[in-house]
Amino acid sequence: MKSKITLLFSIVFLSYGAFATSHLIQFGGSIGMAYSPSVVLANVGDTVIWGGDFGFHPLESTSVPSGANTFNVTSGTSFIYILSVAGDYNFRCSVHLFTGQVKASTGSTGTLNKTAQSEILIYPTAVHNFLKISLPSSGKSLIADVKNIVGQTVLQIDLSEGSINTLDFSGLYNGIYFVAIRNDMDVVKVVRVVKE
Repeated sequence: MKSKITLLFSIVFLSYGAFATSHLIQFGGSIGMAYSPSVVLANVGDTVIWGGDFGFHPLESTSVPSGANTFNVTSGTSFIYILSVAGDYNFRCSVHLFTGQVKASTGSTGTLNKTAQSEILIYPTAVHNFLKISLPSSGKSLIADVKNIVGQTVLQIDLSEGSINTLDFSGLYNGIYFVAIRNDMDVVKVVRVVKE
């Protein structure tokens, strides 16, 4: 079982390396009642992966930046979260109350200012056939990459600024996908989408 988990972590680390950094936070076992590391410095677009027994140490967010998804994980041995908004993500074991924090900044993704980033709309986050991406007129050339849960790129399109772009999800399997809006160098925004 450990080799399968290690393989999953390796695949995720390698697949997201093209656009962002992955951060592993472990807990339980030989680490005990603590997160290691307890504080992570990251950038928007980075991936955070928690590894441990969530049945014994349930993970819950205690506060996240406005616009970010909260989380509550009570089973399994790994949880993947992509940082979509700058700010502090505070979390804890809801049983033993040990705590941790991820501090996400915009880092080198300064290709668009915060106002322009917030003007990028990706909807609906529960999609049947078509996903819409609305872009401001920023003067920047942007691309949408859609990756599945194991990090494989399943869709990629060039986006037209100042308009609503449509991605066809109808040919994809039901499940969780991550939509990353980026330029040639940096990730601007990442949103988790569920194909139903």
